[in-house]
Amino acid sequence: MTNLNLKNTQHTLQVLLVCTALMLMTACGKKTVETGVAVTVAKPLSQAVYAYQLFDGTVSPLLTVNLDARVPGYLTKILFQDGGMVKKDDLLFVIEQDQYQQQVKLNQAVYEEAKIEHARQKHLLKENATSQASVDKALSSLLQAEANLKLAKINLGYTEVRAPFDGLMGRHLIDVGSYLGSDPQGVKLATIQKIRPIYVYFSINERDLLTFKSTHPVDLEHKTLVNTLPVYAQLQGEKGYPHKGILDYSANLVSTDTGSLQLRAEMPNEDLSLIPGLYARVLVQSGDSHPAILIPYLAVLSDQQGNYVYVLDAQKKATRQNITLGQKFNQLVEVTKGLDPNQIVVINGFINLSEGQVADPKEITLEPLAGQ
Repeated sequence: MTNLNLKNTQHTLQVLLVCTALMLMTACGKKTVETGVAVTVAKPLSQAVYAYQLFDGTVSPLLTVNLDARVPGYLTKILFQDGGMVKKDDLLFVIEQDQYQQQVKLNQAVYEEAKIEHARQKHLLKENATSQASVDKALSSLLQAEANLKLAKINLGYTEVRAPFDGLMGRHLIDVGSYLGSDPQGVKLATIQKIRPIYVYFSINERDLLTFKSTHPVDLEHKTLVNTLPVYAQLQGEKGYPHKGILDYSANLVSTDTGSLQLRAEMPNEDLSLIPGLYARVLVQSGDSHPAILIPYLAVLSDQQGNYVYVLDAQKKATRQNITLGQKFNQLVEVTKGLDPNQIVVINGFINLSEGQVADPKEITLEPLAGQ
């Protein structure tokens, strides 16, 4: 081999050694800057909470009244929008008034004549120009005329159907121009419902009733919680239980047909968001408040061994922690066993984490529960 070839071979080997060294240095450099799995962590929230029970409820109006025509005649006016809100004493329907107005005038004239005749008979009696019987007869005629006049005015008033309270109107059942007969039961024109405040009905079964009684020194059956127990409601799609009311009715006995006790809460319904017929989820707190450890519900994992979370130790290594869950509070859940309030819990990013693996944590603070 010539010197030139030997030099080329040596040069090539030197280049290969340099490249290999650079690759090793690059690989080692990457290894030194590599970090653990990125996760979000937080300490459990320690807060006092109330135990609660949930029920299925139905929204119902406070009052439902049929608006009836109490005098015969043709319907001449409808002065509300079907399904609209009306105020107390708003004019809703008008029945033809001419004949009733004339009846008032007629009875007014008879009354005035009777009043004059009664006064004349009293004057004649003072002059001994008439008898007491004539005075009494004139008084009777006056009283009858007065009664007939009042009845005529009442019938005239019945030609105007007004709202008995602030409420929600149904649709009108009789059209303008229809004749309303003289049915003694009246002719139904529409229905009005009082929905501010409003009722939410729900029932508690026998088992839950006994559980509820065990956490209260008083009970529902003897009405000791009526007008004192707060009740919360949630419509479908709502977050939390924004509608607050108070228990205002408890049935006398547990139904033998359903095995449950009917209850009712009254809600202010200021924004009119509670509409009769809607389904509502009802929450009733039971017992006194107690300290609780809370974590995000989405941080809880589950397998055949049960529920667990990942916690980080001082070296930021993930460790499985078996836990026992209690009640759920919105996005948080109570941990009744297995977790210390000072532990660091992985609440996000645990999908890519395994036990013993080092994590790169970003710590946040959990928001306290509102209304507890």
